[in-house]
Amino acid sequence: MTFRVDIEFRQSDKGGSGIVVYHGEDIGYHTGDLGNMGFGINMGNNAKSVGTGRQFSSTDFWVSQLTDSPKNIIKKEELLMITKQSNNIIPVIHRLVTDEFGENYWFNGCAKYVMECLGESDYDYWFFAGLTGDIFTQHYTYTKSSDDALSSYMMKEIPTRFIEDTYARCGYAATYVSNPDIRKNTEMYLQTLIAYIDKGIPVIKWGNPEGVFVGYEDYGKVLLYITGNSNQPERMTLEKAIQGEALSGWIFVGEKRESRSLAQLYYEAICEIPQHLSVKTDTYCFGAEAFRLWARDIENGKFDGMTVEEFDTWAYYTNYVCVLATNGSCCYGFLDKAMELNSDFIFIDEVKKLYTRTGQIWNNDNGNDLEALGGGFNVTLEVLQNKDKRAKIIAKIHECGDCIDKIVEVIEKYTTK
Repeated sequence: MTFRVDIEFRQSDKGGSGIVVYHGEDIGYHTGDLGNMGFGINMGNNAKSVGTGRQFSSTDFWVSQLTDSPKNIIKKEELLMITKQSNNIIPVIHRLVTDEFGENYWFNGCAKYVMECLGESDYDYWFFAGLTGDIFTQHYTYTKSSDDALSSYMMKEIPTRFIEDTYARCGYAATYVSNPDIRKNTEMYLQTLIAYIDKGIPVIKWGNPEGVFVGYEDYGKVLLYITGNSNQPERMTLEKAIQGEALSGWIFVGEKRESRSLAQLYYEAICEIPQHLSVKTDTYCFGAEAFRLWARDIENGKFDGMTVEEFDTWAYYTNYVCVLATNGSCCYGFLDKAMELNSDFIFIDEVKKLYTRTGQIWNNDNGNDLEALGGGFNVTLEVLQNKDKRAKIIAKIHECGDCIDKIVEVIEKYTTK
């Protein structure tokens, strides 16, 4: 196997002494247990005193295969040392999402940011929102939830598989590394992140808050990241960036392995909608069942004995209103594109009408919508505890569930072979 080795001299704080570090690149993804992939030569002021030292313990190791020009590092009877810059930032800096346009699912903003920097203009926020199923899928948990979309649940349950599968569908390799794994080999992953930034490619930061690393300072001791609606990077120490458990980590998007047909990608995403809308587990559910359990909890008195202090409005209620409002207002671009690329998708207009109806139930139903009834973003605990007021809200939520059942029926009728 052929791969490139770069040599870097890192000067210590004791003047002329330092360490020469060898970095291996282009060795592939998930290549297994490769042992010690780097080593250093300690170089002091005394040229006769040269010792060797090893770095990077045995691990399931990979490094990005981003394209780079070959370098002649070692010349005859000469050691050429590469000095690294202390600070760098990628050229593409802007907001992660624009939530005033309905971009409420941050994973899709992260995924789009990376692909934009890789020159993949077709893979925008709304493409990923449809590919993951986020923009079509209502969710509900049996307790309370801070998850914003289907992708959030997948990142909790199967982050490695979800990331690999999502990017593989776009023709790219990608790897998720949890914070515990980063802490085991911090220097290696930090140098990988720095290599990405130096090539103008961000690294996705998963975990509160989600975003993308877009730069570094002081040789990576401080990382710069973009999150939410901010158009300027924020600073975070490396130590803080690798805190947290397995639900937090870094996502590296690597080489392009194949070119996928855009029409096929949209086709597959539409065909998968019924599957997303039929998920039910021991702790959460999606689709029509999500609406029905939401309504059932209200009807069965989930909030009756709750105090104002105990009522976490977002986690218990308005999170689900936000998903209803977002999907009922913003899924049409993906549906139109799918129909444009797949002329046989004659059923898309009917699907659009049903999602439009869910949007009307939220906030445009002649005074009978959730917002008008006090069951939208303006909800109060008093309304949910009042049996007469909540009865109308419950009926509207059930109607949303009926719409989702029809959406599944329509798509399956035309796509099941």
